[in-house]
Amino acid sequence: MRYHHLMTNRLEFETDCSNNHNQTITISREEFEAALQSDSLVFHCNTCDTNWTPSGEEIAKLRKQFAKNSN
Repeated sequence: MRYHHLMTNRLEFETDCSNNHNQTITISREEFEAALQSDSLVFHCNTCDTNWTPSGEEIAKLRKQFAKNSN
């Protein structure tokens, strides 16, 4: 995953779907936390129209990046 902090307090990162298509995903910390609490965090691939749930490792990396950006 590669991360970019956007001025709007959103995190932009690149990841691959289950079919190895590179996708850029943009999410705010609030959206991320709300989706985790409701167990609805799902990423979407525009190339193959596939949805997937990020792994625990990906979620941990996102949490770490959000914490880093908030300092």
